[in-house]
Amino acid sequence: MVSALFSCATTPDNAAPGGIAGSANAGHLAGAPGSAGTSTSGTAGSTTSFAGAVNFAGASGSPQLSSGGASGAFNTAGAAHGGSFASGGSGGRGGAGNAAGSGGKASSGGSGGMSGGGQGGSATVPDPPRLTDGTQGWATRYWDCCKPACGWPQNVGGRTPIQSCTQDDQPLSDTKAKNACESGGVAYMCHALEPWAVSATLSYGYAAVNKGSDYCGKCYQLQFTGGSHNSNVDAGSKALVGKTMIVQAINNGGVDANQFDLLVPGGGVGLLDACSKQWGTKDLGEQYGGFFLKCQKDNNFDYEKSKACAKAKCDSVFANKPELRTGCEWFTDWFGAPDNPAVLYKEVTCPDAITKNSGLKR
Repeated sequence: MVSALFSCATTPDNAAPGGIAGSANAGHLAGAPGSAGTSTSGTAGSTTSFAGAVNFAGASGSPQLSSGGASGAFNTAGAAHGGSFASGGSGGRGGAGNAAGSGGKASSGGSGGMSGGGQGGSATVPDPPRLTDGTQGWATRYWDCCKPACGWPQNVGGRTPIQSCTQDDQPLSDTKAKNACESGGVAYMCHALEPWAVSATLSYGYAAVNKGSDYCGKCYQLQFTGGSHNSNVDAGSKALVGKTMIVQAINNGGVDANQFDLLVPGGGVGLLDACSKQWGTKDLGEQYGGFFLKCQKDNNFDYEKSKACAKAKCDSVFANKPELRTGCEWFTDWFGAPDNPAVLYKEVTCPDAITKNSGLKR
């Protein structure tokens, strides 16, 4: 039986003046039919505000817990991190394993994870056609280490759910394993769900969305406009003009209908936190906004200093976690450390590299 997810109204957060990141981070707790979950969306600038949203989800007897997230994201394309790889696309990076496909992930290897190992950033993958009839939206960031909502069989419409991982990032065969964000849970977000650069102008990744009940596995093209959802347009958002991302929806939460909460290691845990346990550290940055917002506050919102600080934090916290490290660095490198960048978006066919990595295909 496919469970239906219903979301009450949510309120997006805006940034305070002065370039403060409005890290709208959301969490979502859902249980059996008829039981309400809770959802909150988070910081707007330096002041934390919460916009509640109540969601209903989960098949009877199968409680679930998932989360959305905060504003922003991370990346690196280039030198290989995470062990040797036999071959990969130019500009790619990967874990130990087989050759990475064009713009995709290797079929095996990497630091545990799902169906993918190393990511290949082959420059031969063309950018998708530019959108002329898209809808205006915005992008945020999060990573709470929780099992994604689309990891539950009852949420994916008879399709193969996204695989979850153990605390040390090894694949879990039990799709009904309890969420690590619940007491006694053992199912975590797999590291392989981090974003990656396909070329200088195209990236792939995953996101939490608010798109009704039948959202699992859908893909969306996000075309960055150079603007920001914040009151002030920051340097990072301006630098994104001409870049595109394609993301697959694998989670839900208290996010705005036109908001895409990008899965980014170090992007802020939000309401729910399994990362402290999985990573063995409390060094997570701001709860809503992660490493970058903490760095902004520590550096009086100086853009270049804050970006360098966030990259250093990626390198230190994820020193022994190569996939998370490169996913985190994606924010300061390819993504350019923006504050809630504005997008033009449209639902598109999922690239094979995205579905092969997640294991979820519509």
